[in-house]
Amino acid sequence: MKERGGDHESYLLRLLERGAHTRRSLEERLLRRGADGTEIAALLGRFEALGYIDDGLYARLYVEGHGDRGKRRLRDDLRRRGVAEATIAAALEEKDDEEEAAFGLALQWHERGVESRLIAGRLLRRGFPPALVRSLLDRLERKAP
Repeated sequence: MKERGGDHESYLLRLLERGAHTRRSLEERLLRRGADGTEIAALLGRFEALGYIDDGLYARLYVEGHGDRGKRRLRDDLRRRGVAEATIAAALEEKDDEEEAAFGLALQWHERGVESRLIAGRLLRRGFPPALVRSLLDRLERKAP
C-alpha cells in the first residue's frame, strides 16, 4: 500500500529529527515505505537543498565520533552507508593521527593484561593497518618490564 506524498515527507522529517542519515539510507527507507523513485528524488533533493541531508557532514561526524577505528574500517563503514569516495577521502583527511589512536588502545589493553595476539586482532578488526599493528606490538614488547 502506497502512502501519500505528505506522509512520506512526514516520515522523512521524523527520521531526520532522530539523527543524521546518508542520502542513500534515506532513499532505501523511503523505497521500503512504498515511495516511487520520482517522489524520492524530489523529496531528497529538496531536503538536501535545505541542508537537512549532507553526506559530507555525516562522514566528518562519523569519522570524528569513531576515533578508535582505523581509516580502512571507517572507509568501509562509510561506503556501506552510500557515501561517495571523494566525500569519504575528504572526511578521512581530517582524521587524527592513526598511529596515536592505535597505540593508545593497544597500551590500554596491554596494561589490562590482554595478550599481544588478542590486541593485534582487536586492532586489525578496527581497521588499523597490519604493519602499524606489528610496529605497535614491538613497541609494547620493548616497553614491557
